[in-house]
Amino acid sequence: MMETLDKEIRILVVEDQPVCRLGIRMTLSSSGIKHRILAETENVSQAIDFLEKKGNDADLVLLDYVLPDGTGMDVIQAVKRLHLELKIVILSGEAGGAIIKQLMDAGVNGFMSKSVTPEEIAVVINSVMQGHDYTGEGLMRVEDDLKADYETMKSLTRREMELVTLCANGLNAKQIADEMNVTPHSIENMKSTIFAKVGVKSTNELILYAFKVGLIS
Repeated sequence: MMETLDKEIRILVVEDQPVCRLGIRMTLSSSGIKHRILAETENVSQAIDFLEKKGNDADLVLLDYVLPDGTGMDVIQAVKRLHLELKIVILSGEAGGAIIKQLMDAGVNGFMSKSVTPEEIAVVINSVMQGHDYTGEGLMRVEDDLKADYETMKSLTRREMELVTLCANGLNAKQIADEMNVTPHSIENMKSTIFAKVGVKSTNELILYAFKVGLIS
């Protein structure tokens, strides 16, 4: 069994959702890990600003992947550019498919779900802080979720997947209708059908969903 670290772990949290940051704080408090959150940042810009000024003060980055002004990869690249020795754990949920491999190749040390339990977060953090990359239960849970999402995405027809791709390219309903040679009303009906199939409520959620399963990149 891996021993629990006695030293205080100094943490940078990079997460744009206040409720998720609250959840992280509560989970860490219940985990038994000696820790101190040095800063909570909401986007790539804030995270890089902290890293440039105080990066050497931190031991660990808990990093969301999808951020308002970029992705977790931007933060990872800043860590490497600044030659910081921080461990990096991705808060999973949006990164999927080939993205996970890219993150591991870029130097991510572990993955965990945003719904991680205090016991699980203790395992992940203790593991990575002792030099062991953690791709166990956290990554398995991500992969299971992605497999379920991918199976749902496969229920879309070729035309529906074409519509999703055009949405991701920034086209509006009229432009998509012209591209697919149908009426804008038909596009809206098709989008409603797609929303119901994959369990989303907006075009933005649909694009994020397609990104997760690798339909778009």
